[in-house]
Amino acid sequence: MKNQKSTQILVKSILKKYSICNYCLGRLISKKLCLKPSKNLGKKFNIKSTDSDLKKCFICKNIFEKLDQVVAQMIQNSSSYEFQNFLVGSIIKPSISDNDDIIKSKFKIKGILNVKTHINQEISKKFKRQTKSKLDVLNPTITFKINFKDESCQVYSKSLFVYGRYTKKQRNMPQKQTTCKNCQGKGCMICNFHGLENFNSVEGQIAKFLYKKFKSKQVKVNWIGGEDKSSLILGNGRPFFVKIFDPHIRKVRFEKQNSLNGMQLHGLRQILNQPKDSIPFRSRVVILVESKIPLKNNLLKKLHLIKKNPLVINNSDEKIVKKSVYDLKYKKIKPNSLQIIMSIDGGISIKSFVEDSSIQPNLTELLDNECKCIQFDFKQIDMISNINKN
Repeated sequence: MKNQKSTQILVKSILKKYSICNYCLGRLISKKLCLKPSKNLGKKFNIKSTDSDLKKCFICKNIFEKLDQVVAQMIQNSSSYEFQNFLVGSIIKPSISDNDDIIKSKFKIKGILNVKTHINQEISKKFKRQTKSKLDVLNPTITFKINFKDESCQVYSKSLFVYGRYTKKQRNMPQKQTTCKNCQGKGCMICNFHGLENFNSVEGQIAKFLYKKFKSKQVKVNWIGGEDKSSLILGNGRPFFVKIFDPHIRKVRFEKQNSLNGMQLHGLRQILNQPKDSIPFRSRVVILVESKIPLKNNLLKKLHLIKKNPLVINNSDEKIVKKSVYDLKYKKIKPNSLQIIMSIDGGISIKSFVEDSSIQPNLTELLDNECKCIQFDFKQIDMISNINKN
């Protein structure tokens, strides 16, 4: 009873100098009455005005009266998205927050919601009620950005992650795709917002396949190792991760194998997230080498020494990296031609290992013969760590 009387005094003092809507008034007195802020709470104490003679609210400029229109726009803009939960954020004019602070400071009102948070809460309640979805402030499926300055409503869908492997049995197909020259991969009208120039690569084929599955415009492929455009990828395939930006479809069922143009995708599945750090892996690779002069059999025996000591890579940043060779077999095809089959740590440039380079030892140095890598194919690629499942 005491709180009600003091609240009535407070309301009378505020309304004597300012026109305040029922939403804002309910918020201003909610802490004093230990109640949740609401329009009805403000209406109960706002004896000065009714809906018929409501003037422009000093604080919110009558934003709360526009929320039904905002929610209708949110429903329309999100109609093509699959979502289970959501979050609402808003941009309001600085004067609205300033006026809110003026009232709170002048009448010594503390511990209540600020006007922006109250707006977001009211929008969320209305949208939740109409769509039967849930509000999730920590991990929302979609996020709305309501801009009351220009009356726009943008929808952002949480990114998804996919893991899979690919095999490539066609040569002259590059791994990575050339980015759009106009936007440098950011996405524009010319590239249909994909960020890619075309789809004539492994990356392009993967991207094109996933665009359709998730109704997305952009994806980013993260590779486990790389290869030359003439290399074949055999065995169980090369692992890769993909980040799907702004997906409209969230639940996708994949076939065990998907045949694309010049390659196949295997074991595709959605995962919770992709690894932040690099993943160690090993590759079994077949290398075709040609030498400037005929290969000497006594020097070829030196190749077995590679298994006993690690390969040392001197990078340009003066960082030394050591990689291991776990198995190595060779076969002399012609006097100047050699086939090598080896199992090695990931992160070794095959061409650099063959030719004179920063890798020590390299074949050119070890065989005392200028060697050239003609071709290399991957028979097997194995990751050392496990992948989280969705």
